[in-house]
Amino acid sequence: MKNIKDIIKENIKKRGEISLSEFIDIAMNEPNYGYYIKQKPIGSKGDFITAPEISQIFGEIIGIWIQDYIQKLSLNKDFQIIDLGGGRGTLLKDISKVINNKNVNYIFIDINSNLIEEQRKSIPNCKHFKNISEIPNQPSIFVGNEFLDVFPIKQFKRKGDVFEEVFITLKNDNFIFCTKKLEDISSLQDINNYIPKEADFFEINTKIEEKISEIAKFINNNGGISLFIDYGYTNSYGNSLQAIKKHKFVDPISFPGESDITSHVNFSHIIYLAKKYNLNYFGPVPQRDFFLRMGAKLRLQSLKETLKNNKDKKNLENDLNRIIGKEEMGLLFKVISLSEKNKLIPEGFD
Repeated sequence: MKNIKDIIKENIKKRGEISLSEFIDIAMNEPNYGYYIKQKPIGSKGDFITAPEISQIFGEIIGIWIQDYIQKLSLNKDFQIIDLGGGRGTLLKDISKVINNKNVNYIFIDINSNLIEEQRKSIPNCKHFKNISEIPNQPSIFVGNEFLDVFPIKQFKRKGDVFEEVFITLKNDNFIFCTKKLEDISSLQDINNYIPKEADFFEINTKIEEKISEIAKFINNNGGISLFIDYGYTNSYGNSLQAIKKHKFVDPISFPGESDITSHVNFSHIIYLAKKYNLNYFGPVPQRDFFLRMGAKLRLQSLKETLKNNKDKKNLENDLNRIIGKEEMGLLFKVISLSEKNKLIPEGFD
């Protein structure tokens, strides 16, 4: 029986090597055996836990942010909240607790049949689509928590005007990294807009422009806003490729199809694309700052007042600290919002 490793090895044996981005794309998205198609990645029995699974306050605060923006827009017609890669549905479920509007529709964009089943349990009246191009034309709020980090990246080494791209080949039947000189550098012509000029090793997310341009087109045609939360950086560079398997970091190319391969998001690239596709942008700001500004501590206090057990109260505090703590997710994760061109300023940003 074939598996992802066999499929990748066949490709390499035919061609000598494949690009890192192609390796990641096959590992994560291959139609029959890809990680995002087959695995149940989220939760204690999966490979990782995301913020919505840690604390209900995460989703509730985002719900408050959405409710505030809806009121600023004075929406009195049908609109939709769209969770991009909705995990187990926990985030959208917690958001829905806050939204007080009869005109709202809840939508998931996802391709994992296991997760889609769980999402339907979380929000029974939700709708599912595989692509943004399929969703109804209505004012929309897009939410992407750890969505941007999932796309394949290309890695490059630079020395002066010479660029080498990172590829994957085989040695003793094991995957190893190698590099090839890039003869045609036309694909890198705009990198100075989001990659520091001194960067000697950098990454480019290969699908992020496609996704941002698609969201921009939709928002500009229908109205709305997007909120992205992810680990990442601005005005920086280096190797951020990583993989997680059973809650532990593993070699990023040793377990294709069995591990979650991701990279850090270059928020400078997101800002560049927002400008390119005529969107307003707000942020990025550290996740800690955003959630504190939006009242996470007040929500914690109100939840604690419903509990009698001190241990339960302490667990609530610890869970929120994982999200906003400086040594936890609070500074590593960033929040950015992209909206249609209007004068509205969403809460939570400078």
